[in-house]
Amino acid sequence: MIPQPNAGEYVRYGGTGICLVDRVEKMPFPDEQHMRLCCQLKPISNPAMAILVPLDNETLCAKMKPLLTREEVDSMIAFVQAQPSLWNEERKQRNAEFRRLLASGDACCLLQLLRTLELQEDVLRTARKKLSAADLAARKEAMRIVAEEFMYSLHISAEEAEELIRTATQEQTV
Repeated sequence: MIPQPNAGEYVRYGGTGICLVDRVEKMPFPDEQHMRLCCQLKPISNPAMAILVPLDNETLCAKMKPLLTREEVDSMIAFVQAQPSLWNEERKQRNAEFRRLLASGDACCLLQLLRTLELQEDVLRTARKKLSAADLAARKEAMRIVAEEFMYSLHISAEEAEELIRTATQEQTV
């Protein structure tokens, strides 16, 4: 759990991605008789949406994480490059695992998912095959979440974030 966020800050909220902390105040939740200290989040990918997080709910607050530091990003990239592929030939199990990772919103896990898909795509390309539609959809969503976090954490452009991810997920030659 992060310390109580302040209005105007950015945080990562589970699989939703980066959110602006719009306000932190006592609000009627769930009805007009019960006032609770809540944090209202506005996802940057959908500013019209509002997520109300009661700050006394540990489960929901645990989904709220501070943005990464440059050192954390560099460490994450080095870690992921040293990990084996997560590829599972059993399609249903693989899809379920990818959905679980996407729901977590954890940048390290999602970067590992992206690396797995990059490595598998290389294997399939050799056999003149392609990734499935479900694998491509998982890659697109993971790329959106990780690129968004890198952009806001490192104050870089979308193009720079995507290039950093491509570099991190490619096979390293020694």
